[in-house]
Amino acid sequence: MRTKPMTTRRQKMKRGNRRWDAWLLAGTLAAAWAMPMLAAPEGGQRGGGPGFATRDPRYRIQPSNVIELVFRFTPEFNQTVTVQPDGFISLLDVGELKVSGLTVSEIKAAVLEKYKGILNEPVVSVVLKEFSKSAFIVGGEVGRPGRFELQGETALTDAIAMAGGFGVGAKTSEVLLFRRVSAETVEVQKVNVKTALEKGQRHEDILLQPGDSIYVPRSTVGVIERFMSVSRLGFFFNPFPRW
Repeated sequence: MRTKPMTTRRQKMKRGNRRWDAWLLAGTLAAAWAMPMLAAPEGGQRGGGPGFATRDPRYRIQPSNVIELVFRFTPEFNQTVTVQPDGFISLLDVGELKVSGLTVSEIKAAVLEKYKGILNEPVVSVVLKEFSKSAFIVGGEVGRPGRFELQGETALTDAIAMAGGFGVGAKTSEVLLFRRVSAETVEVQKVNVKTALEKGQRHEDILLQPGDSIYVPRSTVGVIERFMSVSRLGFFFNPFPRW
């Protein structure tokens, strides 16, 4: 009579580690995706070689940003508004307008369209008065996981050093870099930091952009698609990250 093989303690520990990695990764991504999308320089690696795709080069408005509207010929409509948590702003006499995810130039066009009904050929300037500082997230098997301010040129290995370096059980050959390329899409890249450091290949070290998220796992991650739709994130992460 056949008997089922007993699950070893080591197998149970591996399964537990994978589940723990998934929970940590979900938390890291949720924090990173809540950060605003900022303008970023061209190029993805040191040395200007081909690398991680760059995001939209224009800043996109997020909740809590403050916007000033200046009407050239009708100053009585000048106003300073704060973007509400739902992404809307309240405009004098014309009601609400959703601006979250738009660039400044797109907001200008939308505001002009709103006021065409009550103003004759309005001219408006849109000025972004307040926005969040550039930052990135490092999570997983590092000494001090958390959010860090992005100041000047910072590469992936620099960010890991700022976070206290790799932990004892870090899987340094499968470090994940997450970058939001739009409100609906996230780009993912698996980076072999171990090889880059051992061979001194600093020219392949990816430069960070505002809002990037780095995750250092403790076990093998497996196959991950390069681009993820936000609607599909629930298949990979539990709980589903909320923006």
